[in-house]
Amino acid sequence: MEDPGMRRNRRTEARPDSNGSSAGPPGGPGMPGGMGARGGMGASPLRSRAGIKRTFESLGHAGYRNLWIGLMLQMGAMQMQMLARGYFVYELTGSPALLGVVTAAAAIPALIFGLFGGVLADRVEKKKIIQAGQVISVLLALFVAVSITTGTVTWQHLLVASVVQGTVMPLMMPARQAIIPQLVGRERMMNAVALNSMAMSLTTMVAPALAGGIISGIGIGATYYLIAGMNVLAIVFTQLLPRLQAGAARPARSPLGDLADGLRYVRANGTLVMLLLLGFSTMVLAMPIRFILPIFARDVFEVGSSGLGGMMSLMGLGSLGGALAIASAGKLARRGFLLAAAGLVSGAFLLGFAAVSEFAPMYYAGLVFMALIGMVQSARMTLNNSLMMEYSAEEYRGRVMGLFTLNMAIMPAGVLPITFAVEAIGAPGALAIMASALMLISGAVLVGSRALRRLE
Repeated sequence: MEDPGMRRNRRTEARPDSNGSSAGPPGGPGMPGGMGARGGMGASPLRSRAGIKRTFESLGHAGYRNLWIGLMLQMGAMQMQMLARGYFVYELTGSPALLGVVTAAAAIPALIFGLFGGVLADRVEKKKIIQAGQVISVLLALFVAVSITTGTVTWQHLLVASVVQGTVMPLMMPARQAIIPQLVGRERMMNAVALNSMAMSLTTMVAPALAGGIISGIGIGATYYLIAGMNVLAIVFTQLLPRLQAGAARPARSPLGDLADGLRYVRANGTLVMLLLLGFSTMVLAMPIRFILPIFARDVFEVGSSGLGGMMSLMGLGSLGGALAIASAGKLARRGFLLAAAGLVSGAFLLGFAAVSEFAPMYYAGLVFMALIGMVQSARMTLNNSLMMEYSAEEYRGRVMGLFTLNMAIMPAGVLPITFAVEAIGAPGALAIMASALMLISGAVLVGSRALRRLE
């Protein structure tokens, strides 16, 4: 039985854009493709400008633009902090085990609080939740910076910082995602989600390298002060967001009651269950490749740390390309079919990378597969995210996205089986098993879920 809120969300009446006119094809009536009476040599530049405008159209909304800039600043700061923390833990202790403990500590609160982040997003104004998370990020960076400056820092300080960050992010991210439809409307939702993915890809590519240069140039303490400053700027841009209601009025319940209600809503909607299944399977079976790439770089391709950097960079470039492709695409038909098919393609590329690694370990061939894997994974995550938001009723959207953000928390769970398999049969064989499982699940969903195949 389909929830009335999902039927309501499927209505696609035209909404006014930022200057009050109805959204439509570039150029308006009687002017195909925005060319009007022009043609010949003038057509190509006009098409190019129209394409660029379509790619970045959500940034034309002041509210979303400020949210996006705040995301870039906070996620960039978080990426810098993750690198700085890992570097400093190892410098303080010289222990790989303690480095692993501090890094993994963030996953525990993420698993505990992830679902309640969705409940919070449906109860409280989303802007306030985002800003609260940004304020805590500022205080966290200052806590570590002052500890370094005063010479009192220990690895336990960094452990605390990891746990707090692992608590804040899952409480904040559902609100950051669920606010997007309120800012840009349903018709631009996929474009806005793709631009968010682009921002994440950019910060993943640029921020760690920037942090490494800053640490060597001005020191670890100054780096943490810079991270705090970036989070302060994120607060400023988030403050510019308009006030938006927390959600539709509903009977007062306890947080646990709201959580149970949200779980019942998802369970009653097979489409959302299929979307969550695809998201979780990809996160557990595809994303862990990032954690085992050092094994391929050192033991398979024998290219060391510099070669590892090249592999990570190519995957990041592919991710950026995938996000830009979705942002430029406009309204895609049969997005549910494309999403499930992307799982099959992603598994095929992973299998190809495993085969090259096993039978003909050529580094540059591996780089090509890295770019392809990054591109398809980014496009798939963007499609999955936008469909989850689009087919969730407004009053449940925060809780639905809270479930979806558990993806990030369960990713470490996917690392454990693949590392055990690497110990037993080697990295290429372990990756081939994971890739085959991903293709099997994606194929089963593609064949078995008619409703998902028909999602527009």
